[in-house]
Amino acid sequence: MAVTIAYLRAFVEVARCGNFTRAAEKLSVTQPSLSVAIRQLEEALNLKLFDRTTRRLSLTEEGAKFLPTVARLLEDFDTAVTNARAIAERKSGRVSLAVLPSIATMLIPRVVASFSEAFPGIKVHLRDDNTSGVWRRVGSGEVDFGIAGAFAGDPDLAFTPLFSDRFGAVFRKDHVLARRSGPLSWAEIADMRIIGLAADTGIQPLIGRLTRIPERVRAPGHEVSNIVTVLSLVEAGLGITAIPAFAAMLDRHPALMYRELTRPAVTRQIGLVTRRGRSLSPAAESFRTELARAVPSVLTRPEIFIDPTNE
Repeated sequence: MAVTIAYLRAFVEVARCGNFTRAAEKLSVTQPSLSVAIRQLEEALNLKLFDRTTRRLSLTEEGAKFLPTVARLLEDFDTAVTNARAIAERKSGRVSLAVLPSIATMLIPRVVASFSEAFPGIKVHLRDDNTSGVWRRVGSGEVDFGIAGAFAGDPDLAFTPLFSDRFGAVFRKDHVLARRSGPLSWAEIADMRIIGLAADTGIQPLIGRLTRIPERVRAPGHEVSNIVTVLSLVEAGLGITAIPAFAAMLDRHPALMYRELTRPAVTRQIGLVTRRGRSLSPAAESFRTELARAVPSVLTRPEIFIDPTNE
């Protein structure tokens, strides 16, 4: 016979009350059913827990030793159930995610603001990293999910597109390219000093495999691994860069401008990175829902858009 939580709860209440009548009232059960529960618990344990007389009910020596352990177990059980329900109802919990620096700057603040207002008891832990770093953190289980570019990474991870953006040249507003109107071709920037991104960012590999793009752009002389550093170098007048529109973060860099690059046009996808076959926690699922609602708010330029083929 199995020992159930109901049996243990009956035992603790009878021990505390000292008689079956008061214990039955507190448990909202009948006295006969409570007596049966205690008898079945003793049979399951093959141990006598109470000494009974017509006038007195008391714990046996074994029952007295058993009581504190069972009381702690029930307290831990009740706490675990309460916490689980709070998590399910989004009253508490934790969301951890890894995102690109541009996402952390341009999208996440508004998501966290609305999410925290709706779910004040849930903590948000954020890590910013480049594309390969985001995928690695998700794959290792360090974070619940990530937001990054598509990447030929771990086959156990899934990528769900959120939006797309087109590559363009980013340079200072006083740069010679600023005098030209309309889109630029990749050939037009080939002779410029290009500041590129390292292969682990996910951006450089997109253009590195396109042979129609000039070699000097595909394999630039200067490479860094962080988009914030790239923009700082460009802002300092040390060169130009070719990056996706969202990564340009022009709202935070008013001295810079973006001009779309064509011939060929190159598009990047930004999406959710999750572990295949693993459900998100209720808190993480709610954050993902809030994130999806916020995406349209960052589609402020035609170069940043939702691809209808991915919907």
